[in-house]
Amino acid sequence: MRPVVRAFIAIDVHDEEILRRIVSVQNELIRVGREGLKPVEAHNLHLTLRFLGELTDAETQLVSEALGKLDAKPFTMSLKGLGYFPGGGRVNVIWAGVEEGAEELRKIHSSLGRLLSGLKIEENDKFSPHLTICRVKFVKDKQGLLEVIRRNSETFFGAERVEKISLKRSVLTSSGPVYSDISVRKI
Repeated sequence: MRPVVRAFIAIDVHDEEILRRIVSVQNELIRVGREGLKPVEAHNLHLTLRFLGELTDAETQLVSEALGKLDAKPFTMSLKGLGYFPGGGRVNVIWAGVEEGAEELRKIHSSLGRLLSGLKIEENDKFSPHLTICRVKFVKDKQGLLEVIRRNSETFFGAERVEKISLKRSVLTSSGPVYSDISVRKI
């Protein structure tokens, strides 16, 4: 059996004020959604640029090398407003939107697609820059949850300078995922 790692490429959120504001909104969502919501822990908050799935050691090395070839410059990313996927009244994921920096993120996503074209990476939907803050298992008070999302549709969480992109390992555990950096690319 070949060694594999579950991996993705992401930008971590480190700004303490952004994290504090997101946790505050998560708590508001939990008060309505209760045990049906699983908030993303503050130390795990990140914006996924590419989910890679399971990679062999050789594939992981290729991704690290591709990340090193990425042509990107530091930029500011601001987070504003709540939304949800998939839409149409169904709530599976609650996210904070990206205002400033969205175009840069789309360009990086596209560049990564070209750099990783040799790997079989599924890409189902058009890339929509967002920061997942909660996963929804079930909702007893859907209207209450949608009201909290609506009420925070213009909430400004803050801005932070993006200066690195990480190839991350994801280990799924019974208490939630554990993320660690495999390689980091300063931009």
